[in-house]
Amino acid sequence: MFGLDKVFGLATGIVLAAGLSAANATVIDFTDAGTGTSGSLFKGAVTWTLTSNGTLNNSQAFDGNPTPAGTPLSFQTDGYGVGDDEISTSSRVTQYIDLTFSAPTLIDAIYFLDLFVARNIQTAEIGLASIDGGAPIALLATDIAGSGTAGFVSALFAPVLATVIRFTVFDTNDLLGVADGALAGVGIAPVPVPAAGLMLLGGLGGLAALRRRRKTA
Repeated sequence: MFGLDKVFGLATGIVLAAGLSAANATVIDFTDAGTGTSGSLFKGAVTWTLTSNGTLNNSQAFDGNPTPAGTPLSFQTDGYGVGDDEISTSSRVTQYIDLTFSAPTLIDAIYFLDLFVARNIQTAEIGLASIDGGAPIALLATDIAGSGTAGFVSALFAPVLATVIRFTVFDTNDLLGVADGALAGVGIAPVPVPAAGLMLLGGLGGLAALRRRRKTA
């Protein structure tokens, strides 16, 4: 049974985590050459790990021109793929990369590279991101294949809690090979500071009510 001390500890922990998140909004940049297959957020409060059904690879240098503007990514590498620098889907195999957080984490953006539209404009590559087994977020290519561009696509959305995100690529392609694309980044959303304050007030109010009930019991 929960004692008041445990309830207070839980409420305080939530508030501290909220305040910490607000101060450390960030992006996990998989185009940064220094980003490995695991790391931490919010001064170690949350850890994350990449796994896949193959060998993770982010060793290829970024080769797009021009470099996409107005994003938080560094574009040092071409992002993460499986086996090579891309996540591929074919009649033989559907590759995937899973991003797993040690605790539910608010995300607000997904970034892909190397997604292209066929030159005949009849088909295109689509990156997919499924959060906790739900319906996938679809990122439709806009760059034309063979144009020398980066095939960069981003999806920005209202913050969503995620524990596991699975990244795959739909089976339509740019007619220059199999359907493929690279995982470039994931945006981590802050919890607004005012919300943290409201959570604190709510927690303290609940504690006061519990104390009153105990006194009248």
